[in-house]
Amino acid sequence: MKTALIQAPFSYRGREGPPFSIACLAGYLRHQGLSVACFDLNNGLYLSSPPQWRALWDPDKYSFWESRDEVDRLFEANRAAVDGYVRRLLETGARVIGFATQSTSTVASLALAERIKREDPSRLIVFGGYQCSREQSALSFAADPRVDAVVLGEGEETLTRLLRALERSGALQPMPGLLLRAQDGRIVDSGDRPPIMDMDSMPFPDYSDFREDFEARSYLDCDRLDVLDGRSCVRRCAFCTEWQHWGRFRSRSGRRIFEEIRHQMTVFPSANKFYFTGLLVNGNLRELSRFCDLVLESGLKFTWQGQAIVQPGMDRKMLGKMAAAGCTWLGYGIESGSEALRWRINKKFTNANAEKTLRATREAGIASQINIMVGMPTETREDFEETLRLLVRVRPSIDSVLASQSFCTVEQNTRLYQQPDRFGVAGREHHLYWSSNGGANDYAERMRRYEEFCRLALQLNLPETSGVLSRKPDKWRLLGDYYYHIAAYPRAVACYRRSIRLERDNADVRARLAECYGALGRPQKAAAWRQAQVSVVKTGDSCYPVSRSRGD
Repeated sequence: MKTALIQAPFSYRGREGPPFSIACLAGYLRHQGLSVACFDLNNGLYLSSPPQWRALWDPDKYSFWESRDEVDRLFEANRAAVDGYVRRLLETGARVIGFATQSTSTVASLALAERIKREDPSRLIVFGGYQCSREQSALSFAADPRVDAVVLGEGEETLTRLLRALERSGALQPMPGLLLRAQDGRIVDSGDRPPIMDMDSMPFPDYSDFREDFEARSYLDCDRLDVLDGRSCVRRCAFCTEWQHWGRFRSRSGRRIFEEIRHQMTVFPSANKFYFTGLLVNGNLRELSRFCDLVLESGLKFTWQGQAIVQPGMDRKMLGKMAAAGCTWLGYGIESGSEALRWRINKKFTNANAEKTLRATREAGIASQINIMVGMPTETREDFEETLRLLVRVRPSIDSVLASQSFCTVEQNTRLYQQPDRFGVAGREHHLYWSSNGGANDYAERMRRYEEFCRLALQLNLPETSGVLSRKPDKWRLLGDYYYHIAAYPRAVACYRRSIRLERDNADVRARLAECYGALGRPQKAAAWRQAQVSVVKTGDSCYPVSRSRGD
């Protein structure tokens, strides 16, 4: 049973190197004797796009990938390339075509699935990945006629059993870890599949399908491959969905991680940089120390990076060993300068702990980044100001900051969602537009705090990165969507019109403007903006900021 695995376009994040998730699946399936073909449409469409469209892959334009209008226009601008990929997929003879989904690849994945089904309805489309949890999009995917099955959680074993069942019976069968749609439209949920506990038993990711692009140095970080160090997290932060996606924390042994890197450097001689894909590199300090020992004993030269937590074991001795073994960068999840707020979300370390760890990281010669979330539930103005003061104190020890551009989301099945009274959360049904503190902490206030944080970071000469911006490129559209959501239509109109004037003009925004004017009892304005929407859809006009808004 042949399978094709696809990474649909989903912004710059997938362009640092070859797509790890489908390389991991490919390695597992091939180890089971199954035939797999992998396609990286994210990098491929970037390379084939006209220069003006490549701007969509800029780090701060992730929200545009959630617009059907934007994705449709991108595909139209790349019609030959998109049609070519669909043709190549069908020519593989793969009966099952699997998509690795993220929030920003959802629209593109569904659009590609629609094209595949249109060409050959007999192909079975399977969705998996982070977006395929019950709390995210799994149920809506399973109900979509473009999707035949949805894999929940870890995909390796479920996908293997799905393919074996197809070989035996020719039809999809209910099984743990899989959502199916019955003939009457019901969603058949057979429950979860237990996670793979012995991580060392997993075969290495297989990047062979991406060799041409890798050797052509067409990826952003052209010498980098990702390495599997573990899954899930030793902590249970109140806002996090990823540890729930992966279940119980499991790490690979230091020896297995070292063997994987040595293997990949043999297969890809130009690979000399590795990113640990787990939520934290230091969840098992004993195995991390063993990995460093093996690197130092081998004399193998490469660099590596990853995310880390603040914990006592990250002292000068440990960090010095990590640096000697090639560690060049660590990202620390600090989230807030308020110790009380961190405690409530289950990040139990003091500011003194964080400052000590960051100093030791700098002294070891390892670059560091801190990750920040402004506006978490219960965050007061004083809590936020503690974050600003912490940033000033740690500035000599850090090299960059990542401030979440979605601020803090309230996702289903997180503690923030399950315990709204404890965190004072109102409107939890919308992951972005909730409020807390009696409405004082709403989406607009979080935007203001984010911008204030960014201004301070830039004043401290921290680099402008994806998380620290002098200007958020989709600010007015996002605020327009917020005010539309709460039915504050005059404010929504003002924001949408600024978006059209200063950001990307698209049919989605024009359609919302028409709805706002309709709700305000201004039918002529509504009709004008509906016509303007049709014009954008037909002509692809106004892709870029214009000198004034049109449709008046």
